[in-house]
Amino acid sequence: MTKEKLDRLIKKRKGYLTTQDALNEGIHREYLSMFVEEEKLIRTSPGVYQSPGMWEDKLYSYQQKKKRMIYSHETALYLHGLSDRDPIQYSVTLPSGYNTTQIKQNDLVTYTIKPSLFDLGKTLIQTAMGNDIYVYDMERTICDIVRSRSRIDKQIFNDGLKKYAMSSKKNLYNLMRYAKEMGIEKVLKNYMEILL
Repeated sequence: MTKEKLDRLIKKRKGYLTTQDALNEGIHREYLSMFVEEEKLIRTSPGVYQSPGMWEDKLYSYQQKKKRMIYSHETALYLHGLSDRDPIQYSVTLPSGYNTTQIKQNDLVTYTIKPSLFDLGKTLIQTAMGNDIYVYDMERTICDIVRSRSRIDKQIFNDGLKKYAMSSKKNLYNLMRYAKEMGIEKVLKNYMEILL
């Protein structure tokens, strides 16, 4: 009975599963180990499993390990089509005070921001493999790269701003609202006045 329940859960989760997902459904960890031994699941990292034969969706897999992180900066530019460069390392943002040691071990570029601004512009999108991940919207992403401009490659920075300025999906009201909340309104206005 529990094996069938686990099979259904794996299908429901599109081939991905975390230990916490199984525990939430009343499935003991023992069954996950059993599925790994029977080669019905592959343990991609501590607490994260996927069906065999699937390509690993790293964006989804990383976020399953650390559900609190949100994809940002260069990674968000790429996911929104504001950069042509597929990131070598994914950029993520976490609230200040969060322990980033494990995340840095996964070769992720980490940024932090005060907790009151952490959820500003948070949105859900699908990866190329159809899995839902959290990423900042385009406006928050532009604010982030302006705020962290000294850490961003100049070419990626300039291309991101230009593509945003030309985008039919841009929301200048939200952009300026976010910039004001993040304390970068004047700096952002200088960049946007040149581009618009």
